[in-house]
Amino acid sequence: MIKFYLKLLLALACMGGFVPFCIAQPSNAVYPDKQTNGGTAAGGGLTGSFSVANPDNARNTTGNIKPNNNYALLTATSTVGTSSAWIQLEFPAEVTASTGAPVTVYVRTNNNTSALLGGGVELTAHDKNGVQVTVQSADYKTYYTPDGSVFLAITPTATFKYIRTKLSSPVALGTNTLQVYYAFYGPGATNTSNPYPFNVADCGSPNVSTKDYSGLTLGSFDVQNAGNAIDNDVSSKSSFVSTGLALLSGHIKQTFFFNGVSNNADAVRVILSQSGSFLAVNLASGITLQAYNGSTPVGTSTLVNALLDADLLGLLGGNNNQVAFYFAPKNAGGTSVIFDRLELDLNIGALGVGLGSNGLNIHDVRRSPDVPTATAPATCSNIGTAALSALAPQLGISGIGSFSYTWYTTAHGTGSVSAVQNWTATGLNTPGTTSYYVDITKSGSGCIASPRKKVDIVVSSPPVSPGVALNP
Repeated sequence: MIKFYLKLLLALACMGGFVPFCIAQPSNAVYPDKQTNGGTAAGGGLTGSFSVANPDNARNTTGNIKPNNNYALLTATSTVGTSSAWIQLEFPAEVTASTGAPVTVYVRTNNNTSALLGGGVELTAHDKNGVQVTVQSADYKTYYTPDGSVFLAITPTATFKYIRTKLSSPVALGTNTLQVYYAFYGPGATNTSNPYPFNVADCGSPNVSTKDYSGLTLGSFDVQNAGNAIDNDVSSKSSFVSTGLALLSGHIKQTFFFNGVSNNADAVRVILSQSGSFLAVNLASGITLQAYNGSTPVGTSTLVNALLDADLLGLLGGNNNQVAFYFAPKNAGGTSVIFDRLELDLNIGALGVGLGSNGLNIHDVRRSPDVPTATAPATCSNIGTAALSALAPQLGISGIGSFSYTWYTTAHGTGSVSAVQNWTATGLNTPGTTSYYVDITKSGSGCIASPRKKVDIVVSSPPVSPGVALNP
């Protein structure tokens, strides 16, 4: 009864909208409800100390229903040697896991860059007897959320009951602190790096993102404010920058994890800007998009310059101009693929100049339906009208909801000429080609429009009747 009460209160809290970090975990997430803690002081306490303040704040109870902003504070200090502090959170029951069916556990912490980058944090999983169990990787994965929180994740490959977070004092001596809010796992997880079950009606906003790199030294770069790219606010941004000297080579990456896998014929809208005065063609040629399903790449990787028309490429050339474009992951044969994340990879060497403190900005990433289908009609100038019709490619998917249709006269403008699926264009009285554009929007809060489909109407002159010869 107590477990049911906790789940009911959590569901009501998330539905009520006053717990912003509910977006970071599924509604059926399982949280630890017990804790133990401890640590070691350097030099037997002569050259160091540790503390674990408010440890019960990190467990799920009737008076402390998770998720919330209450946390346990770990502190480790040393002048000689190393001190450590740890908290071990216990799940209500053993969690069955194996090599073939691993389970990922997420621990919410604050974004303490010095502790995380300096190797001062360690995550381990333990069975009911306290024995440490195997995990997929010795290193935890770090996820960033829209509200600025950080989730550390490990994936046990054996049955476990405890998750331990250990903080060590800095290598260069001094003090490290870490806030531990709670841990959880998603029993309906789609895969080991996404706690969310599949949701066909999802509107496509990512729930977390990660940072990665290659060919660079850790600490020489950053993806600043990583969660800002997924906070539903296009005025905010994550930024790829150098933290010191200008960088001339290497790759900086940010990966966006959606709320479960995509529907067939999904696309992704990305909004970028730059603040480094790079040549637009160099910047667009240096950004690669790759979709993944779990840890497996799916579809063909694509350079951004292949997705921009001349207008958008010109816009990207100016500092702080937002450029919105779409990427529809497909295989080499042009067939849509199923994906649950998108990686954006900046090749610094392609920029032509060094990457400094002003670089590439990502304002928004989110899924949408792919471009609708529409036929290109023909008409005669003496008739002056043409019947237009469009069709959403996902109409046959059960439970997906409904679609609205909007027609435009431009590829990127906002002014629409019709908001119905089928309509009749008029005023086509001049021979030539007249173009309209149509997009679709899936029903649901936060859903965005698809890419636009161009529809060309060929207007021909009416046929001329042959003259009639009159014979006397």
